[in-house]
Amino acid sequence: MKIYFTSKLLFIACLLLASSTFAQIKGKCVDQYGKGIPYVNISIKEKSIGTVSNLNGDFFIENSSIKENDAIIFSHLNFEKKTIEIPIKTNEIQLVTKMESLKEVVVSNRKRKFKEKIVGTKTETDNVVTCFTSNNLGTEIGKIITVKKNKVYDLKSVQFNIPDFEYKSVTFRINFYEIKNDTISFIKENGKDNIIKITKSGMVKFDLTNQYLSFENDFLVAIEWIDFENNGNIKNEYNTIKFSSTVFSGPYVSRDNINLEWQNKKLIMNVGVGIHLKVNEYSN
Repeated sequence: MKIYFTSKLLFIACLLLASSTFAQIKGKCVDQYGKGIPYVNISIKEKSIGTVSNLNGDFFIENSSIKENDAIIFSHLNFEKKTIEIPIKTNEIQLVTKMESLKEVVVSNRKRKFKEKIVGTKTETDNVVTCFTSNNLGTEIGKIITVKKNKVYDLKSVQFNIPDFEYKSVTFRINFYEIKNDTISFIKENGKDNIIKITKSGMVKFDLTNQYLSFENDFLVAIEWIDFENNGNIKNEYNTIKFSSTVFSGPYVSRDNINLEWQNKKLIMNVGVGIHLKVNEYSN
């Protein structure tokens, strides 16, 4: 009887071990020349599990919810999306460079009148703050920018304030998404990776003048958390990144990784993310 009980425990232990075999996934994202690709979005399909590759292209995911036959998705602005079933048979994930046709450009000698303005929520307070809803790298929070009827917004810069800073450095990616029929797109509109590294608290500004980003309909501007470096005084691996906000600046828009639908929530006092942009407003 004793032998049977021990064998039963051993059998159960083996089952548990088998079910957690894929709780850890690591590898490297590379291009066709074998060079590491930095800041690739990596997520488990239909799950709130994800991360971002580091500067060398290396990535690591650890989560007990990862199971065999789950699919892992690799996506980057400059490369074709790739989906692989778990278990991954190689540590090197090669991505294919995305070939895109150039957008049509219309040249005119007619001078367009414009008005420079600030849109969004401008604030530097530390009394009302918002933060990311997830500790996953690749998580995003954003603000919906309403474009006036028959107007076009040419984006010049984006700004937000971090009132308190608990890291040695944090790296963000600034993304833009179209909104059609009240649905926020999955596809980024920015023409390049907008990477910015922060080393202290205060107002953060990112220049957009050379990107020629224009919107004639409502759009979302989002801050994506893609890397961090702790200082020696921090006990926990992850800490809260706070962004200045104000009441009635919502809704609060977020998602845990790039392959999930956006969550559009109205928080207490309709608090949103304090992001503002400098734009040139043209008549459409």
